Parts: sequence; structure tokens; C-alpha cells
Amino acid sequence: MKILVVTDYISKDNKGGAWEFAYKFSKYASELVDVTIVCYKPAGKEDLPEFEEDGKLNIYRFREGKIVIPEIKKIDHDIAFVHSVKSFAVYRLSIGVKKKPIISMIHGTSYLERLINAGRRDLKYYALRFFEVYRVFASDALLFASKYMMMNSVRNFRAFKKSVYIPLAVEPPCKKIKLPLQEKEIEKMVMLDIKKGNKVICCIRRIVARTGVLNLVEAMSLLKDENVKLYIGGTGPYLEELKAKVSEYGLSDRVYVLGLISDEAKNFLYSKSYLSVVPTERLEGFCLSMVESMSYGCPSVVTPVGGMYEFMKDNGLEDLVSIDISAEGIASVILTFVKDKKLRDRYAKICKEVALKHNYRDIVKRFLKEISYVMERKEYNRFL
Repeated sequence: MKILVVTDYISKDNKGGAWEFAYKFSKYASELVDVTIVCYKPAGKEDLPEFEEDGKLNIYRFREGKIVIPEIKKIDHDIAFVHSVKSFAVYRLSIGVKKKPIISMIHGTSYLERLINAGRRDLKYYALRFFEVYRVFASDALLFASKYMMMNSVRNFRAFKKSVYIPLAVEPPCKKIKLPLQEKEIEKMVMLDIKKGNKVICCIRRIVARTGVLNLVEAMSLLKDENVKLYIGGTGPYLEELKAKVSEYGLSDRVYVLGLISDEAKNFLYSKSYLSVVPTERLEGFCLSMVESMSYGCPSVVTPVGGMYEFMKDNGLEDLVSIDISAEGIASVILTFVKDKKLRDRYAKICKEVALKHNYRDIVKRFLKEISYVMERKEYNRFL
């Protein structure tokens, strides 16, 4: 089997959950089959090599904005594995009439997220919706990381027949974490808080409307009587509004907005935090940060939204799910675990065991087998 992975970026070039999986899937799959990645060079990284051999993995990078990539025709492959509406369009335009099976990884419903972020149905919303519908129709198989996203995207039996649900994966926890020099202050702050007897809580999220991070500030205002400190890592269009809200609620000594942080700082926070929190308000597929936190033995408090709720329910972790997405609901769960360290430690052990089952090597094997199975089934269905 020869697989061509087409994606916007890859995680070694740019951060992000979908880009993380595109790269790690390709890296681990290349140990078993031939894999080539086609992606763009992110802004500010135009000096990246146009071709790179990463172990057994081949990576081609092209100028951002290039919609037709004729070189795709020259890459020998049996199956195209596309990771977004954009990469689907690039592949279809580039391959022309040369027909190859297309597997679409659908991480989320892009047009609904556009509606949430823009607050209205604009031209981009309708364009994304058209391409999402066409992608579902034209793909030979659809891969989803959560049943929630599958239900959002699959509208008929024909699409359902070619749909597969497989959860995503995380890397094993780092045993030795060394923070970059410019982030050593984070390490000092966290360790000092722990020494003073504070319960350190972290939230690593994109600061956008749907992720509910602003709501988390209100939750912290309800925990003023507890020795709890919150560290928020991430960036996005609502970053300044988040900082203003922390100031407005008088929480500057209890809530620290770190902005964009390195992977080392993220892993350090997970390894030292009492709890992590994912306060998403809508449209959460498979939340990688939730499982990353669990891999360090840090229980993750989540809202009952999308793939997060499915994951928690399926793994016996419902006590970590808030009753709703409100600040009061989130604060109530945090308070329960802050008051009961034995409960927290029991769930820390369970979370670590659950996360170990979601490692890349095993999950990628499952993906490859499912791809082979779906392709065989599609071939057989032609004669029915």
C-alpha cells in the first residue's frame, strides 16, 4: 500500500491538533507502508526545504496559496489521505482525471465553526458548506475521530456505509522535560505555587469563541476561597479579551495568561498540575489536549460537549464531566476534586491507564487496517 497524505501543514512545521495527527500518522505509518506527505510552508517558514526525507517518510512542501500542485500526479500512490476541505480541493484539482481512491479525515465541521466565529452566514460559510458536502459525496471513505463529528457530517445511508470511527492518539509522556530558557519563569512560578500548598490547574487551548476559555475565568471567580491557581496556555483572537476579563474579575494573582507556549512548557504543566480543564462550549471532535493531560496522570475536567463526552463516558470517567457548560458546572467539578485528594489520585491512575491505550503505534495500525477494509468493501459493493 502506498499512501499520499495531503494536508495544510504538519506539526513539525506548525502547531495544531489536526496537523499533529497528519504528521504523526504519516511518521508511524511509514514504518509499515510507503507514505508521502504533501503540505504547505507556513507563513514565516518559507525557508523550509521543498523536499525532506524524515526517516522512511517523504515530505514535499509547496508555497502557501498554491491551489493546483501538478507534482502530485508524479507521486506514486494507491490512496490519497486528505485532512481538510482545502487539501481535498487541492488534491482533486491537481490529480485531474486520474482517479485514485480518496480517504477523507474529517476532524470537524468547518462551516459550523465558521458560523460560530463569524456570528453569521457569510460567503465563506456557504463555500465551506458546499465543499464539505461535496467532499463527503466524492470521498471513497470517511474517517472520524469521534462519533459526534460523524453524526454532524453524515446525512445519508450512502455516506454512513463508507464511514469509520477511530479515536486519535498521543505520544507517551516525556520522562525528562527541559523548558526553554525564556520559559523558565513559568517553571519557577508553578513550583513556588505548589510549595505554598496551592492546587495548580492548567488549561491549554486555542483562545477562540467555541473553546470556552473566557467562561473558565468566571469559574475561577467562584473558587476564590480555595487555594487554586490557574495557568492558561494558548493564543487566538480572544487573547486580549481573556486578559481583560481576568483583570475585570480581580483574578490577576490567581489566573496567569501565558499566551503561546512551547510543547515543553505544555508537558511541564500537565506533569505538575493537579487538574487540567477543557471548558469547550461547542463543536469538540476528539480533544487531543484532554488525552495528553491524562497521559501525565493529570485528570482532565471537561464539559459535556462532542467527542469529549463520548470519550469520558466510554472510559468510565464521567465524574470528570461537568453537568453543563456553565461556569458554575465547571467550578463544581473542580471543587469536588480539590476537596478530595484521594478521589483525584484514583482518577489520575485511571486516566493514565486510559491514555496508554491511545498510543500512535497501535492507533495507526488500526487506521491502516480500516483503510484496507473500507477499500475492499467498496470494491465488492460495486457488484451489489
